[in-house]
Amino acid sequence: MTRRTVGIIVLIALALGFLVLANLWVKQGELLTLAAQVSMSVPPVPAVAALLLMLGSLALLRRLGVTRTDVMAVYCFLTLSVALTSGAAMRMFLPMLTCAQYFDAPENDYSEFRPYMHSWLLPQGDDVIRDYFEGSDSGAAPWGAWLPPLGIWLLFFTAFFGLLVCVALIFRPVWQDGEHLTYPVAEVPLLLAGYREHSRNMSLDVLFWIGFVLVCIHHLMNILNAFNPAVTSLGLMADLGGLLQEHPMTALAPLQFRYKPIVFGVAYLMPTEVATSTVFFHLVYLKGLALGGAMAGVNLPGFPFMMEQAAGSFFGMAVLLVYAARERIADVFRGLFRAEPRQRALPAITLICAGSIYLFWRVVGMGTPIFILYYVLMMAYALSTTRIRAEGGFASNWNFPLEQEQEALINFGGSRWLKGMGGMTAMTALTLNYHLSRGYIPKLMAYMAESFKIADTAKISLRNMAILLMLGAVLGTTVSWWMHIATAYESGANTLEGGSTAGGDRINIARAAYTNLADWALRDEGPNRSRAIATVGGFVMVLTVAGLRRAYLRFPLHPLGVLMAATGGGINDWGPLLSIVIIKLVVMRLGGMRLYRRLIPLFIGVVIGDFFSAGLVWSLIASFGGEGFNKYPVWY
Repeated sequence: MTRRTVGIIVLIALALGFLVLANLWVKQGELLTLAAQVSMSVPPVPAVAALLLMLGSLALLRRLGVTRTDVMAVYCFLTLSVALTSGAAMRMFLPMLTCAQYFDAPENDYSEFRPYMHSWLLPQGDDVIRDYFEGSDSGAAPWGAWLPPLGIWLLFFTAFFGLLVCVALIFRPVWQDGEHLTYPVAEVPLLLAGYREHSRNMSLDVLFWIGFVLVCIHHLMNILNAFNPAVTSLGLMADLGGLLQEHPMTALAPLQFRYKPIVFGVAYLMPTEVATSTVFFHLVYLKGLALGGAMAGVNLPGFPFMMEQAAGSFFGMAVLLVYAARERIADVFRGLFRAEPRQRALPAITLICAGSIYLFWRVVGMGTPIFILYYVLMMAYALSTTRIRAEGGFASNWNFPLEQEQEALINFGGSRWLKGMGGMTAMTALTLNYHLSRGYIPKLMAYMAESFKIADTAKISLRNMAILLMLGAVLGTTVSWWMHIATAYESGANTLEGGSTAGGDRINIARAAYTNLADWALRDEGPNRSRAIATVGGFVMVLTVAGLRRAYLRFPLHPLGVLMAATGGGINDWGPLLSIVIIKLVVMRLGGMRLYRRLIPLFIGVVIGDFFSAGLVWSLIASFGGEGFNKYPVWY
């Protein structure tokens, strides 16, 4: 057996071993104790922990035939596969298969749509469903009832992940080679692994350790404060909205300055104009609309409709991205008619995956118009989210318009139109997609794009990286299903994630989806004009900013700021972004690019310190330490 063969075996064992261990960590920390959400960070904490462990033992791994390139491949595999086990991915999918049966009652009208749910898509049997929520006497999962529907769903997810990989590959040369985007989130592992000039002797750089230690002290004081309030700590945020008690200033709430070291550290690598624009459009434009509406007596629930504006801006950005890449897209699909097999592969696989997804939902009962509208919006939002990560590097999975794929159809067409386009069968099929619009599975294309960036730097072939990502997606999905289903039958899904008798957040989200479906069945309403206008407004705004930026080269605002301002980037994280904007302005004024580059290790230390102290050390203590250790939960 050659040394390289041994290395490949070790590599496979590392990837699978870390994936299983990550799921067990997620089970204990996120399902049983609710002490840490390690799978929701960007990148996932277990993936970073595995990277640090592999880099720390690289000398030993090299003796076994594992190279630094192999370590980066395992890291890319884990970023995607571990993210799929999170609360906004497969944990949100599984309750969609069971909630309608278990919670069916006369008062919720779930019986109205139960006949339209195909039996081959769902586990069957009253005992199977009841034991999933309440726990089985034996603690064993009835896999015979689960494997047939999960096998069918795996076909869909495989095609869906394949489509995401293909889209990421189509846009890769335009973004990397043409526009030279920086992919800040990918820069962190590349720096740690020694692929960048700044990474030389980083572990010996005093600035790195200053950033590392400061974050460790921050979390230590917060932990001590959680157990003894007399200990002074910075806490997790400053609620400025509490200062706004008089009308119309109450319209500015919520206004929270959150302390998020990961966002703060990675934002230092973010283009300053993106961070500045995000803060401007959130604090000045959106909050200004809210204040102006309150002063003018506007009494519309939800005004100024941030998510609807985000939906329009994300779609507008996708239009701009497709237009900018039109020559590349045309060239890819012209490859179908070329003799070279390599040129035919990407367009052929793209069409096969898209066609398979369409056939799946046609069989389920979704009409062609609804399918096209829904999935065009879904892919548009995924593409724009990926662009935010590729250009802005915003370290959060929640920077997308929540639920807006469905909401846009309702806002523009109304429930009357939806029922007319396919009746309850189509609307039920649409609801079975709810986990894709409420969670971030489609937006995991950002990890794929970052992995291709890492592949270029680490000299991994794009073909091998694409195969690795597909393996990560399929294995991450199946291992996640195994862990979540087994845990549900051991403990009862009703008690997981802090639930008591009716489940935690993910079950409540699934129930809300079916409640909405029951409401659609009873209502006969037209479009929601206010929210539809807000969506159009977001679309026009992003096109306007992009046009001004093209017409005036020194125009200070960036269209990505419009997208981020109305989603997680603005709502939750304007504080760290504002801080970084101020810091970078001072740094550039005092020392220019030389000082900026010199301070990069400081902010990398902040990121790694946050992952190490809170994400790794404390989350393990809080998850496995027993009752009482989850007083300071680690949330990303």
